[in-house]
Amino acid sequence: MADSKKLVVGPCVVKFPNLVETEFFGGVDTEKYSATFLFDKDSDSVKMMQGVIAEVNGGKGSNPLKEIPADAEYDGGMFRIKAKSKFRVRVIDAADAAVNPADVAGATVQAVIGFKPYSQGTGGVTAYLQAIRVLRAGDGGGGEDSFGPVPAGYEPGADLNDPLPF
Repeated sequence: MADSKKLVVGPCVVKFPNLVETEFFGGVDTEKYSATFLFDKDSDSVKMMQGVIAEVNGGKGSNPLKEIPADAEYDGGMFRIKAKSKFRVRVIDAADAAVNPADVAGATVQAVIGFKPYSQGTGGVTAYLQAIRVLRAGDGGGGEDSFGPVPAGYEPGADLNDPLPF
């Protein structure tokens, strides 16, 4: 077993980033920044992470890399991993220029993730987020957001001439 290992993974898609402020879970501040990364099941990154996770903790205990069931409503058949950090995460673009962490949702990225074993409970491996490089801007994590033209009567300012009874 190794103490810890670090990998550069991706390209992958970022979902649910908490990079501007620490993540809240159940109304409680986790005091950690985080992001979830999605990978195609045949991705070289998935194979590398599986190997490193097995090496770091002998394949025992909890595994941070999860396969999403093929019949899941969203992202079926893909792999996901959530990585966290106690510190702000450096986010850059392909030219090493700083990127606003608020603009990462839905982007295609590479990430530096550290894997370290832990022994509490049943033990396992945890994933630490160290840095993100944006390769292609995303959709803000919201999916399709093109509504087409605004329906008649709902144009900006249309309600300003509405005769109100009061």
